[in-house]
Amino acid sequence: MARRAIDVVAAGPPSADLYDPAAPAWALAFALAGRGHSVQVTFPGPTDAPPAPGGVSVAPFPPVTPHLGSYLGDAELAQVAGSRIRPMAEVVVRDPSGLGPLGHRARRAAVVAFVRTIAVEAVGATAPGPSAERLGSRVLAWRERRGIRHLEKEALTEATVVYCATAAQRERLRNDHGLAAERLRVSPPVVTRAHELPHRELARRLVGVPNDIHLAILLPPVDPSPAAVVAPALEAFRRIRPIFPGARLAVLGVPGVVGPGIVTLPSRDEATVLAAVAAADVAIAFPAASTVDPGMVLALRAGVPTVVDPTADLGEGAETAVRRAATADSGELASVLTGLLADPDDRRALAEGARAFSSRFEPERLAEELEAIVARGAG
Repeated sequence: MARRAIDVVAAGPPSADLYDPAAPAWALAFALAGRGHSVQVTFPGPTDAPPAPGGVSVAPFPPVTPHLGSYLGDAELAQVAGSRIRPMAEVVVRDPSGLGPLGHRARRAAVVAFVRTIAVEAVGATAPGPSAERLGSRVLAWRERRGIRHLEKEALTEATVVYCATAAQRERLRNDHGLAAERLRVSPPVVTRAHELPHRELARRLVGVPNDIHLAILLPPVDPSPAAVVAPALEAFRRIRPIFPGARLAVLGVPGVVGPGIVTLPSRDEATVLAAVAAADVAIAFPAASTVDPGMVLALRAGVPTVVDPTADLGEGAETAVRRAATADSGELASVLTGLLADPDDRRALAEGARAFSSRFEPERLAEELEAIVARGAG
């Protein structure tokens, strides 16, 4: 494809944190630059930020706004980001899609927006109550939801193509915002390949688990109630441990989890996640996160058999890559884990499917797809 000027609007500066909200945008930017395009990333952050690696130029701006932290602040940040889009930009990638339009500079280009969450769904409903104070709170909450809905629709209407994280999200946008089906596509967040797994023996030492016993890792979603999130997996592990003496369960990102055979890895930093994945026999992404867990993507790439719950929406082809529990309870999870740990051949077969399926999370695949979309539009 011909070399194009592509501007990316990201949520923040580049980071080594796999779970940073800006990580997918930067991964795509590096992939596009690697394919020969002129790429600039604009983002709220320190204006003295060093140049980004991989041939990507940067245009940071200070995130100073009187409404910072509110939906009005998000819309103002979009306007500032829009003013930094290069005049010659042929494509503008906005990830996440955010609130409010980028403005006239973006309208001169093909705009590709990535919806990570539907903004109005993130606004909690005010609890009902008879008092005037609660009535007033409900009115304010209703006005805020209406304002968010309006600004979200403006952002999506500006886009030429809208990518959704899941098929369910796509249908919601069609129904709620009236977006045409041909403008909507489904693509999970991409995860950079710039991460190297340590050797298994080293990884086992890093997580403190001997080489000759079974290790399962738990990748729970970020949740305000960690104990409730990990409870089903902890109970399932308690049930299977008499069958597999000495087995360990490493819990990532949730501090303070204790019990026989439990290894607590409270941080989700890059080194910890990589070590856990490299050391694991089985990964558990249970319950399902609202979006694809980056640690799970690394597990799939490494061929680690992964167990997910019935509600996990990973897209087409996932059934050959993961083992889905039939019900979201600890007994069913224990049964699935027992089958996998007891059958090395089953684990090897699932590992092959996992590696093949993991290609859908490659930034290069998405970059190639965007090139095709832009080429069709230019033609």
